[in-house]
Amino acid sequence: MSIRQLQDITAELKEEAKRDPARDAEYRVAYKALQDKIREKDRNRPKCIPQRFEHDLDVAEEF
Repeated sequence: MSIRQLQDITAELKEEAKRDPARDAEYRVAYKALQDKIREKDRNRPKCIPQRFEHDLDVAEEF
């Protein structure tokens, strides 16, 4: 399930939980799944890619 789908589900469950407190448990489970998915995506993202820095290009051109 994608992050966008989980965001939609949590938004819907949040609205339902406001009207029906029994749905709060479902909202908490979906929200936890969303947070885990976001953390996983951030963990897999490269922290720094030197090729993206203009400085590296300038240094390479000097030699």
